[in-house]
Amino acid sequence: MPTLKLRQDIVRTLPFVGPGGKHQCIYWDEALECFGVRVYPSGRRVYVCAYRVKRRKRLARLGRADALALDQARKKAVAYLGKVASNEDPQDEADHLRTSQTVKQLVAEYIEGHAKPKKRSWKNDKSCLERMLIPKFGARLAVTIISAEIQEIHAHKGVTHPRQANRFVEIVRKMFNWAPSAGLLPKGHDNPAVGIVPFPMRKRKRFVTTVEMPRFVEALEQESSEYGRHGIWLLLFTGLRTTELLMARWTDVDWEMGTLFIGMTKNGDPLLAPLSDAAIARLQMIPRIADNPYIICGRNPGDHFKALGPVLERVLARAKLENITIHDLRRTVGSWLAQGGQTLHLIGDVLNHRDPKTTAGYAYFQTQQRRDALTSHANKVLSYAAPSVRAAATPKAVSAQSLLPHGMVCANDSSESGCVRNRHYFKRETLYELVWTAPVSEVAKRIGVSDVALAKLCRRAAIPLPYRGYWARVESGQPIGADPLPPAPAGLPTLLRIRGTGVPVQSTAAVLRPPIDLPNSVASPSASDSQIHGSPTPVLDGLAHSRAV
Repeated sequence: MPTLKLRQDIVRTLPFVGPGGKHQCIYWDEALECFGVRVYPSGRRVYVCAYRVKRRKRLARLGRADALALDQARKKAVAYLGKVASNEDPQDEADHLRTSQTVKQLVAEYIEGHAKPKKRSWKNDKSCLERMLIPKFGARLAVTIISAEIQEIHAHKGVTHPRQANRFVEIVRKMFNWAPSAGLLPKGHDNPAVGIVPFPMRKRKRFVTTVEMPRFVEALEQESSEYGRHGIWLLLFTGLRTTELLMARWTDVDWEMGTLFIGMTKNGDPLLAPLSDAAIARLQMIPRIADNPYIICGRNPGDHFKALGPVLERVLARAKLENITIHDLRRTVGSWLAQGGQTLHLIGDVLNHRDPKTTAGYAYFQTQQRRDALTSHANKVLSYAAPSVRAAATPKAVSAQSLLPHGMVCANDSSESGCVRNRHYFKRETLYELVWTAPVSEVAKRIGVSDVALAKLCRRAAIPLPYRGYWARVESGQPIGADPLPPAPAGLPTLLRIRGTGVPVQSTAAVLRPPIDLPNSVASPSASDSQIHGSPTPVLDGLAHSRAV
């Protein structure tokens, strides 16, 4: 191949010399070794640079002669040869770009190579990436994705679904961490999902309370799906994760030892779950199907039950309960054990928690244990104080009225049967504020009445109630407001009354006080119901049947 002193005008006129085909015709430059211009049979001319690095001989294309000036091509060749002198291949980056995969290809490799073999929730990962990442960047090279683009998707999704947005970032971060080890991205490639600040999430503490449980189990017994009903009962008895129960087989039950073996769990550790007498009795009630090995059978032959969520939704609708998910049943087991005084270590073993921090959250429910511990501590501190200080530390009786919001009045009286009846008087605006600051069941529990009666009183007074799913959206951080309070119905009394009956005096003596005088600006009903109805201030009555707690 000829060597000559290349000039800009000469480059344009150099002819192709050779037999054609794959034969290379390169004119090397006398001024710079290893630099030249390659002429193709078609007449196209390309600047090239030849070099040897890591025992490999290579020919780098620097650019077309009709688009790149000769001086610029020489400078580029000098830069290439400088990298070669440092034992670096200047075409490594171009090779990676040429062989690197698109985002869509990377997602497919991640699902097949990592998510499927190692994650039982791989379908959730696949759905998340197909919905949020591939539509926007599917055709892009994966190495070109930058952090700002992932952060944009995270911020946009977080406006309405912050939890899903955080989960999306976690999956993308894992995928880009895994790709270099699989040879799909260059080593040391910057992960575009690293450094993105997640949306703050409040730890969920919802569970079925002792007040709600009677209605819950009553509604559960009315469920038409036999296997769904048994499944919910077993979740309440065992505290298992839903998937663990649905995948359980009859061969996993050891009737003599009273255990259920769970081979595949969320944390990867096998679990030998103990079965209570109630759980064993429930298992004995479940009908077996000859060709189906699963305990909770599904509709398809030989398959297990697919989802208990719809079953739970029907139960909650009948029980008129809100904001309870299928996982809250597992939290119910943990919270009731914590309230019963069980140690956090034992609760963690029952629920198969690998991380003690997960179980530590159940200390939140040990209110009585914490109260007893603080009382003992305070008494120990007071033992070193003077008698007058210890006497002053004795709590005084507090009026129930002082514990209620402004505009709400409470009165208590005892009946001949030895029960205390809670009577509460609300201004309409005050009751409206109460039911939009907490779920109706919690408000009712706070004032000691039935949530059904409280909801009925609100309907009679034309007070709007939060719609189903409102509190779940509030908990997820969505900025939603309360429905406006419409004008009061014609003839509505000034005060709204709701009362509870059937609470034994013994069980309420610690919290209920003698009847209190109502403010003159509101009303002054006496202890007699007939006198209240006949008082100068009209009263709308809502009767509630409270349960002894």
